[in-house]
Amino acid sequence: MLPAGTAVVFVTDAGLDAARREGDVISVHLRDALTLDGTVLAAAGTRAYLVVGGTDTPNGRRVRAISLDRFSINAGLLPVKSVAPIIAPVPAGAEIPAMTLAAIDHVGDRWSIRVPFPFQLTGDQPASMYTPTPARTASPKMQMKREPHPTPTPQPTASPANDTPAPAATKIPT
Repeated sequence: MLPAGTAVVFVTDAGLDAARREGDVISVHLRDALTLDGTVLAAAGTRAYLVVGGTDTPNGRRVRAISLDRFSINAGLLPVKSVAPIIAPVPAGAEIPAMTLAAIDHVGDRWSIRVPFPFQLTGDQPASMYTPTPARTASPKMQMKREPHPTPTPQPTASPANDTPAPAATKIPT
């Protein structure tokens, strides 16, 4: 297994000047090959990209942020993060130390990229006196005992009356 936090180094292919706008993309490449169990996951020169973006601060100010993105290895996209914030200007050929944000497992001929939870899970057991709240409670009508309802008795129906005149025949002109 290749653990999350493994050090990798990228080299910029072009310069990153301060005039770049949000959304601009600058190509970088992997300096050294990334290997696991004798298999090359990403050869030296594998591409990744620097993406120029920004974040809003609580006071409403926009702050520039540059991040590593789209680093693809033979198992899929591997998230990486630069060790230190990337601040323009960055000349072409500059090295950017980074680390992986996911672990890579190798089982048989399968590879998997596992991104860990952003928080630490504990193995604590809940208190034995803890009783969870039910997800749904029965309505009061369901808890009340049903009272027997009287059976309806048939009502007499009126017989058809014979005093209704029959409809008159319609004469069609010829």
